[in-house]
Formats: sequence, structure tokens, C-alpha cells
Amino acid sequence: MKKVVFQKPKLSAHREKLRAEQIPADPETLRCVDMESGDLRFTSGMQLSTDDAVFTDCTFAEMDLSGASFVDTVFERCDFSNVKGGHADLLRCEFRNCKLTGANFDHSGVKHVRFEECDARYSSFSFSKLQAVQLMDSQFSESDFYECILKDMKLTRSQLENANFRETDLAGVNLADCTFERLEVTPSKIAACTVSKEQAIGFARMFGLLIHEES
Repeated sequence: MKKVVFQKPKLSAHREKLRAEQIPADPETLRCVDMESGDLRFTSGMQLSTDDAVFTDCTFAEMDLSGASFVDTVFERCDFSNVKGGHADLLRCEFRNCKLTGANFDHSGVKHVRFEECDARYSSFSFSKLQAVQLMDSQFSESDFYECILKDMKLTRSQLENANFRETDLAGVNLADCTFERLEVTPSKIAACTVSKEQAIGFARMFGLLIHEES
């Protein structure tokens, strides 16, 4: 099986030097910054761009971040609840212990991004391209991955109950380490997808197959 190589954010040493510098009130581009709660008040509706940045305990909840670009950026304990982030570009980012319930990242490009210990229930990545994305110890139940392009996606100990993967090709995706009783999929697009025995029985019942249990 091909090994997925996740490229971590390439954060520079300049952040500590620039951390004390004054940041504009409504910046469109944030580079080499290290921000904690209260450092900056974000403006909803601006096309935010970050590069080589760390955000800790910041809130983006309910904001319109459509078209945002996040490059080499780490978010720790940040709140993205109900964010409108369609058509965003995320490259070499990490979301650590973040809240993304109801966040919308439809039609986005997500490459080398890790979600670790995140709550992303009811989030949406429909029509997005996800490459080398990792979901680790995270909650993605009721999330939407409709008609996505997945490449080198890794799922580890994550909750996917009733997540929607319809019209998404799951070839090469390993679901065996995830937890779910029901998953929305397109039957013709689950070939070469790895599942556990219990999950295979669940899919068989979902597709109307009768399972013979030997006495």
C-alpha cells in the first residue's frame, strides 16, 4: 500500500521577531505572525490570506471567509463554527483541537492538511479536491464530502457516522480504523475501498444483500 506523506507547515523563525510588531486592523494578508486570542479582530467578508502563521484560541465563527487562502498555517483551539469558507485554498495547514461544526468549505482545494482532535460535525467539503488530507481522532459525523476528489486521504480513529460520500470515488481509502454504523456512498464508487469485517456487513445490508448466518 502506498505510504501517505504529509507535509507539515513550514513555519519560519521570523514569527517570534515579528510577533510584537503592530498588525493592521483589517489585514487582507497575514505573514509570519503568531496570534493569540484578542490579538486581532477579524473582519467578516474580507478575503483573508495567511502564510507562515499560527492562530491560538482565535474565533472565526459565523464569518464569511469565502475564497480565503491558508498556507503554512496552524490553527490551535480555534472556532470555525458555521464559517462560510467556500472556494478556499488550504495548503500545508494543521487544525488542532478546533471546532468546525457546520463549517462550509465547498469547492475548495485542500492539500497536505491535518485535522487532529477536531469537532467537525455537519461540516461540508462538497465538490472539493482533498489531497494528502488526514483526519485524526476527529468527529466528522453528518459531514458532507459529496462529489469530492480524494487522493492519499488518511483516516485514523475518526467518527464518520452518516457522513455523505455520495458520488465520491473511495478507491484507495481505508475506512477500517473509523467508526460508523451508516455511511452514505455510491455503490459503484466503493471498489478498492478498505473496510473492516463489521463495516463490510453493514454495507452489504445497506445494499439489500441477505447475510446467511451459519448455526
